[in-house]
Amino acid sequence: MRHRVALIGLGSVGELHLAAYRGIDTIEIVAAAEPNVPRREALLAGTGIRGFSDHRELLRVCRPDIACVLTPAASHEEMVLDCAAAGVNVLCEKPIALTLESAERMRNACDTASIRFCYGASYRYLPAIRQARELIRAGAIGRVQLMREDAIGGRGEANWRALPDAHYPANGPGGSGMGLMDHGIHLIDVFRWFADQEVVRVNGRGNISGEAPRTEYLHMEFDGGASGVLVYNDATFPTALPTAGVFAEGSGWDSTGYVPAGAWSASPGSIEVYGSEGSLKIYHYANALFLFTESGARRIPLSGRPSTGHFGTQIEAFISSMSAGSPVPVDATAGIRALAVALAAYQADSTRRTIAL
Repeated sequence: MRHRVALIGLGSVGELHLAAYRGIDTIEIVAAAEPNVPRREALLAGTGIRGFSDHRELLRVCRPDIACVLTPAASHEEMVLDCAAAGVNVLCEKPIALTLESAERMRNACDTASIRFCYGASYRYLPAIRQARELIRAGAIGRVQLMREDAIGGRGEANWRALPDAHYPANGPGGSGMGLMDHGIHLIDVFRWFADQEVVRVNGRGNISGEAPRTEYLHMEFDGGASGVLVYNDATFPTALPTAGVFAEGSGWDSTGYVPAGAWSASPGSIEVYGSEGSLKIYHYANALFLFTESGARRIPLSGRPSTGHFGTQIEAFISSMSAGSPVPVDATAGIRALAVALAAYQADSTRRTIAL
């Protein structure tokens, strides 16, 4: 059985989902909503996919099995509530919403309508991250002690660009695509997933939409004793030496911008996980994984679709849960918990206090 899928939003994220979904035999992309007519027509030309300017008309006319909400977070509540009212299952991109109250309304509407809501924690489907979690669960590094990601670089403050108000309205949490709210929200979810622990205390700060950039950071304390640290600044310059780069096996982003698959990434994004018996170096976009133990270092073989094909793996997991009648792979609660941690960093900054969750 092929499930009928519609895309709401054909911006840069929507375009990547559209490309990743093509050729997946368990779905049929039947429609896409995008108010930018030239962009919509250019992306859908020759595909046979029906285009709409308005998502409500799409839902009324096409009645898809799944609507993928790929618009900026500021619009997620409206889109998801309309899907719930139409009885259409939802896959919603991150962050789930801009406020916890909005996210709760989204979850409640889907529960009331008895539709499935799958949170778009897409990093869980990157091969290096999935394999790292398997190693952690198998005890390869012992007890998780520290998880860390630093993304520092760019082309200086003069060339720094924040995401527009349509993504993050002025005077609220915001910043660039590689900052705490837009990128770091992935890592908050991944760290919870790796450690299988919940965040209990937070300290940090994030960029404010409409204000000058600054260094963002987040320190998380987990209920099982692990710590998570994120540090972001893409309004400066990278210090990576030539030997620190890699050829990217998957497409994605580093501190200098977008890097296509097969190209050289001078300062590739990486995640480090330190345990009581070993550690992991995870190049999530470049698609490489290294394990360090008392026996030395070794590269771990990976399988599956690297970025940006992982969006296809994600929709397949959602489809599989529907076919089996099992819970969604990642539910709304995971999105709400990740958002709560990110927002706590802003509260910690404004109050100059550590925030307990």
